[in-house]
Amino acid sequence: MIGEPDQGTIRVLLVEDEALAQRAIAAYLAVADGIQLVGVANDGLEAIQLATEVAADVAIVDIHMPRLNGIETTRRLTRSPFNLKVLCFTALASDELLIDALSAGASGFLLKSDSPELIQHGVRSAHSGDALISPQLVCQVLARVQTRTQPPADLSATEVDLVRLIGYGLTNAQIGTRLGYSISTVKTYVSRLLTRLDRRNRAEIATLAYEWGLVDERKGQSTKVD
Repeated sequence: MIGEPDQGTIRVLLVEDEALAQRAIAAYLAVADGIQLVGVANDGLEAIQLATEVAADVAIVDIHMPRLNGIETTRRLTRSPFNLKVLCFTALASDELLIDALSAGASGFLLKSDSPELIQHGVRSAHSGDALISPQLVCQVLARVQTRTQPPADLSATEVDLVRLIGYGLTNAQIGTRLGYSISTVKTYVSRLLTRLDRRNRAEIATLAYEWGLVDERKGQSTKVD
């Protein structure tokens, strides 16, 4: 255990088997306002045990680990009795790993080469119920796609715009500001959109935004939207 969490902070459990990566992520979190690292596990089985001992809100889980891989670790940590938000990350990823992680319940997926700011943003997004997928990974996946699909014809212009803004990683508050809605209204629209598109979480909607060509890949690492 790293330390007792301060009230009001986002408490993070790091699950990573490489010492160098542990130190790097710990350093990124140490300088982030409102985020505190409360535990470090060296593999999935250790994470399951540690999750019963620390009051974590979000787990950062490496995909490739001994004993229990990151996908299964994510599946367990996102379910009862833990119910944690999980941000998966890895050095090398594929579209298959991304899909597996999202199917296991992950709220986001980042690469170890992503910036400290993006990792911090990923933690905050997961905690608030939003989601973030590494722009590098999304572009990598899209590079393998021969043709882009189109949004369903029965989606309204507002719904398509909502998918686009989620694709850029905007929070409910930011979306509300852009569209002129309250946060509660945005939450309602997102919930309806999840049901209508048969998606489990915002990360899956973000993936659709890229598949439909709604996100400018050159701006994928920024939340600035024209």
